[in-house]
Amino acid sequence: MLEKLLQFVIKLLPKPLRALWDKYESIWRYCYYGAWTTLLSIITKWIGKYLFGLAGINVADRPLANGIVTTVSWIICVTFAFYVNKKYVFHSETKERSDLIHEILTFYGARLVSFFLEIALMELPVIFKWGDTGYYIMTVVSQFIILAINYVFSKLVVFRKGSEQAEQSKTEAE
Repeated sequence: MLEKLLQFVIKLLPKPLRALWDKYESIWRYCYYGAWTTLLSIITKWIGKYLFGLAGINVADRPLANGIVTTVSWIICVTFAFYVNKKYVFHSETKERSDLIHEILTFYGARLVSFFLEIALMELPVIFKWGDTGYYIMTVVSQFIILAINYVFSKLVVFRKGSEQAEQSKTEAE
């Protein structure tokens, strides 16, 4: 569904923008699916905050509750991101099970680094008592920082082979 939406929008682009799309396709695709992952992260954190709120716990004031919400959101979003990055961004096709396991482990391993950064960033509103507004602002700000870091990890480490194969196929087609 998300890919069909993207293809629809691409068809609407005028030629100069389409040329720009073609030139930087993997970056645009990463940003597009990264935006969906960011939206998913925001929604899952807000749902977690709401659910803790039903129990009378304000996530913006409680480090443990905040950490739980961030961790659950991270697991959901990284799993979604792995799928869309593998299939739609870096076009990585693994024939061997060992290659798939390697991609999964390196993807989650690299994302673990950004997870700890996200935990630290999401604790700032709690530590400095920024309240709900600070919590929501940091939720969005942290996602942009994480998006940039994760692109570098994915491009240079995790899906390197898939990216190289896609670039080679693209060059051969031209």
